[in-house]
Amino acid sequence: MPALHTLLSIRIHINPDIAQVGQFLLTWHGLFTAVGIATSVFVAAMLAKRRGILEDDIYSIALWAIPGGIVGARLLFVIENWSHFSNDWLEIISVNEGGISVYGGLIGGALAGWAYAWRRKLQMRVISDAAAFGMLAGQSIGRMGDLINGEHVARATDLPWGFCYTHPDTLQSPICGPGVVGGEPVHPVAGLYEPLLMLALFWGLLYLWKHVIQRDGVIFWLYVLGYAAIRFGLSFLRTNESEYGPLAVPQLVAIGLAVGAVVALLFIRRLPQKSPKPAPPPPARRPARPTAKTR
Repeated sequence: MPALHTLLSIRIHINPDIAQVGQFLLTWHGLFTAVGIATSVFVAAMLAKRRGILEDDIYSIALWAIPGGIVGARLLFVIENWSHFSNDWLEIISVNEGGISVYGGLIGGALAGWAYAWRRKLQMRVISDAAAFGMLAGQSIGRMGDLINGEHVARATDLPWGFCYTHPDTLQSPICGPGVVGGEPVHPVAGLYEPLLMLALFWGLLYLWKHVIQRDGVIFWLYVLGYAAIRFGLSFLRTNESEYGPLAVPQLVAIGLAVGAVVALLFIRRLPQKSPKPAPPPPARRPARPTAKTR
């Protein structure tokens, strides 16, 4: 007879694939990722507009940040799992077969977006603060795909909110399902713990942004610091992450980003409280009108 905590666990019996039309496969993970990206851009544009930033500038940055995030997400995943890709380099570009790193996506998207904003001489600190809220909202929605497909393997738990993935096509492999011997519920790390913590960080930073912190750029680096702490702690509950010594690779990345965030916050203290507005473009000269010739 199954243990009591297995009987009381939350069961997920959903096919991770929604539909397939020809070579196109629509998955829950892909759907929520797309919705998360759209939400991220919308939230960033809405909040940036309140600080005097043109929405068109945010959308232009997004056109750079989104592909930069895709490249970064795939690149960090490949680095973490190099032993799998070292013998077949063509698999590196097979993004449609899965395998991305959220951390890599955030780093790649931020670098591409900052590069565009710097080139255009935009108010980078104000825009980055708004982008932090967009990324938190987008990440929280995107993780709902992980909640459905059980992509990230986690440690077993006897807590009443343990998850059992029972569909035969789940990426977690059937756990607690019919015919599974010894299966135990697992922690919903990526699909529940992480989005809840990110939403808490979202509302906490929003309060600071509105009522406490007036210096541009601080919110973004507090977001980096906060997410690094979340990711570092949750890695102890995950079992499918590459390790380097006693720590997982995402934990090492989290430490590096946390140190970088502290350095950036100390640097921002030396800057003016408000970032200077870009100089208006020079007025266009009207062509001189031809003078009528007199005879």
